[in-house]
Amino acid sequence: MFRYILRRLALIPLTFVGITFVAFLFTRFVPGGPVERAMAERQQAAQKRMGMAGAIQSGTGPASPEELDSLKRRYGFDRPLIQAYAIWLGVWPGPSTWSITRLDKDGQSKVEVLDPAFKDPQTIQVLQKDNQLTLVTSLKGWQVELAPLDNDPNPSVRVVVYRPNFSGVLQLNLGESAEDGRSVWELITSKIPVSAWFGGWSLLLAYAVSLPLAVAKALRHGKLFDSLTSGTLFVLYAIPGFVLAVALQQWLCFRLGWFPHSGFAPDFKHTFVPLTCETIGSFTMLTLFAKNSLLDNLSADHVRTARAKGLSKARIVIVHALRNSLIPLAANFGHIIGFFLTGSFLIEYTFDIDGMGLLSFDALVHRNFPVFLGILTVSSLLMLIGNVLSDLCVALADPRIRFDKSN
Repeated sequence: MFRYILRRLALIPLTFVGITFVAFLFTRFVPGGPVERAMAERQQAAQKRMGMAGAIQSGTGPASPEELDSLKRRYGFDRPLIQAYAIWLGVWPGPSTWSITRLDKDGQSKVEVLDPAFKDPQTIQVLQKDNQLTLVTSLKGWQVELAPLDNDPNPSVRVVVYRPNFSGVLQLNLGESAEDGRSVWELITSKIPVSAWFGGWSLLLAYAVSLPLAVAKALRHGKLFDSLTSGTLFVLYAIPGFVLAVALQQWLCFRLGWFPHSGFAPDFKHTFVPLTCETIGSFTMLTLFAKNSLLDNLSADHVRTARAKGLSKARIVIVHALRNSLIPLAANFGHIIGFFLTGSFLIEYTFDIDGMGLLSFDALVHRNFPVFLGILTVSSLLMLIGNVLSDLCVALADPRIRFDKSN
């Protein structure tokens, strides 16, 4: 079991790279990214200042080549795909800070840079001799390279002075939001407690209700109680969570005033209605899954043998049947954890809860690719770790299962 877990943990980095690379690839080719969005905002602003006719006559809009290059460098679109992904992942040094300058006719220039070793800006001199660029400075780690522009009206040589640094996912740096420039890591970590609050209670409540109900239904299979509870579960499963959210909000919050209609606080009043709407659909799947598995085990040979030995009904159900019935649920435990922690956009939007679901939707709608990739990174890690947890839960539920090579 220990060797199997080590093998699974070793596969996590490879799987993670595959998932994030595909998502990173889409962000490079899907239109409407942060660069296009910033240019559109600038053009709209110019249309307001100049009028529609003037903006149309300007042709390419208000974004100059310099501004476009700055946007591309900010979001990493100035690098080749593989190199940009490696920089985002944190395994390749990227330009954490840079400054642009143009050389004079003598091939010289001075530029101010922000070095982490100093509080104030420092001056670096750039020299070009025999088509070779050099820096004259006592600062460590700074480099210089050509930074030409397409259709550049300025004939002077344009260079970028930058300080390469490992700063990516491995360093817990997920970039900056294209909306307001905030750290993506800070944005996600600020939403996780809200989603984890609802996700944790949803998971606990779903299992606490579904397992006892599944046992009761299995012991009364085909009777009135089983039929009534099955009908109730299917009705609840058929009701979309956001529809139930609107109905409960109107009835319990606005009409009766028992609960607040919006906002979040870690207390019963702010949690009850959103938690009910988020959890209500999971009861059906877990209950029927556990019930059917328990019925299969109750008809197994070892259970009939236990009955023949005269063991009590409670001992037969709990010790000999229920434990084996938990194996399918244990196998899906890790996946359920990732599902609950991602949040529900519609429910969060209805109750004005600022969680992961709302953040994911906003990032997708506004093409905020840095935030989208950050959320995908966290959710992918949760899914991969959840898979390993599922295997551990299966082994705990049934000690006979061993993940040897022969299996």
